[in-house]
Parts: sequence; C-alpha cells; structure tokens
Amino acid sequence: MTTFAARLRRATMVEHREAETRSFIARLLAGSVPPDGFAALTAQYLVIYRELESAAEHMRTDPVAGPFADPALTRVPALEDDLSHLCGPDWQRSVQPLGATLRYARRLREHCHTSPAHFIAHHYVRYLGDLSGGLLVGRSVAETYRLGRDGVNFYEFDRIADPKAYKMTYRERLTALPLSEEDLAVLVAEAQLAFRLNAAVFQELGAAYPDDFAPAA
Repeated sequence: MTTFAARLRRATMVEHREAETRSFIARLLAGSVPPDGFAALTAQYLVIYRELESAAEHMRTDPVAGPFADPALTRVPALEDDLSHLCGPDWQRSVQPLGATLRYARRLREHCHTSPAHFIAHHYVRYLGDLSGGLLVGRSVAETYRLGRDGVNFYEFDRIADPKAYKMTYRERLTALPLSEEDLAVLVAEAQLAFRLNAAVFQELGAAYPDDFAPAA
C-alpha cells in the first residue's frame, strides 16, 4: 500500500525537479551569481519564512497541523543573522521583495493561517527541502563564496541532531494525517503550487542577476 508521504513526493516530483534546475540556483552553486544576488535570495526567503512562521504560530494548537509546527525548524532569526552579515547593519533596507515573492507570501497569508491542509503543504515543501538539498546548498555556497558559516546560518539546523531521522518521522506524520481524501487532494495540489511559486522566485532572481558574472575563482 502506497503511503500518503510517498504519494505526495511522487505527485510533486516534476515541480520539484523544475525548481531545483532553475538556472539561478545552478549558477549560484557554480559561483557565477554575484554576492548581491545571494543576498537578494536570502532576503526573499526572509519574506517567505516570516509569513510561513507567522502561520505556524496560529497553527501550533491545531490538532492536525500543530505537530508540524515545530519551533526547532524556525528559520527567521537565522535569515536575519545572515542578512546582517551579508549586507551590514542597515540590512533591513536590502529586503526588497520581488513580485514573485509577494505573490508567494500572499498565498501563505491567505491560506496557511486557517487551513491545516494548505499549511502542511507549504511546510512540507519548505522545511523538508531545507533538511535535504538545502543542507548541501548551504555547504556549497559557503565554500564557493568563502563565507564560512557566517551568511549561511539559514542552512544549518542546530536544534535537529539527526536530519535523516527527523525527515523519516515527518513522513510518518504525513502518512498518519487524519484528513479526508478531499483534504489530502487539496494538500497535494497546494504542494505542487508551492513548488511553482518557489520556482517563480528563482526565475525572477535569474532575470535580475543575469548570466554575466564571472564565476568565483
């Protein structure tokens, strides 16, 4: 019998692959995005995670969504620290959300504060990705741009000792969700949308920071 976690992963595979292969991320890993571009990505994430983690506060006592709203996953303080390092004491001026980011945040604000299915869908896309490929991205960017740990705190989860075990428990929690088939279908569709919203941010960043920067030596 296929678990819901496996169904969700399979249903979002195409969107996930497309988001991962957007040229902006590929160029970032290759060092051909200027440092300002990485700072801009960090700023977009701050806008997104502020909204998602605001929703998590509302959902923490919800019997369905509450178990997912784990404070150990909180990313906003790390993102703020990263921007302080990347942009200096006036870092808040660098938080200029792109149109795609505003659309992403609006979707979170309109649906994730009240709907467990919508909240879990976006939570799954963001945090399970952070605990998987995100850890690799953080290490690669730190090395490529010679940041050490400063500037990439977002990609570190100091409060999660074993990411692999955490992800396994997370998937078990998904499979045990006490939701109707209709609500599960809503969750799957929203997760697919979340990947597309994320990809749109990468696409707009790619346009803002075109492929005319020499890779870091």
